[in-house]
Amino acid sequence: MEISRKMNLVTPVETANGNIYIHSTPITKAVYREHFLTLSKAFAAIFGHGLGVLAGPRIAYLMLERVAKNDGIWEGATGVKNTLLQEIIRNSTAIVPVDGKGWEEIPLDVAISREVVDEDDVLGEIVFFTCVCAINKPGQATALMEQVNSLWNSVCTSQSSMEWAASLPTLTDKESSGETESTLSVPS
Repeated sequence: MEISRKMNLVTPVETANGNIYIHSTPITKAVYREHFLTLSKAFAAIFGHGLGVLAGPRIAYLMLERVAKNDGIWEGATGVKNTLLQEIIRNSTAIVPVDGKGWEEIPLDVAISREVVDEDDVLGEIVFFTCVCAINKPGQATALMEQVNSLWNSVCTSQSSMEWAASLPTLTDKESSGETESTLSVPS
């Protein structure tokens, strides 16, 4: 079983202060092995209910929570909420505009706690990405994420969050009002 470590997700998020990007990397093989059944059940439930790539990225977090609660493994020190979900968040970085300075990388948990971004606006897509990367072979994951990207304006890239942030246009004070150009066509 191989989890594609070369495929990272970058998804744009509209916030009250303008557009930001969330860069996420897949979970490790060890985390996958610990949570394979829960991830598989959430992935199967999304597609089993006909939600697929159209609605799946929006509700994947909620489906993961429902599956884990139904199995009695959501809460607690070793529960999915405190292990798998925290790993997914730890593997994600918010890339936010800074007035007159360009872009800053902030760990997603910090961005959520500072209310830079609402967790409801990001967790669905990154949980869906995690399920896709963990459950499917790399070629299948790539094909599925291409469909997601075309619908959700996200992109899969081999770039790290630092490389992605460096590829964004430099902002001036006038440009940093939140109206930024999409970089989703930047080659990886």
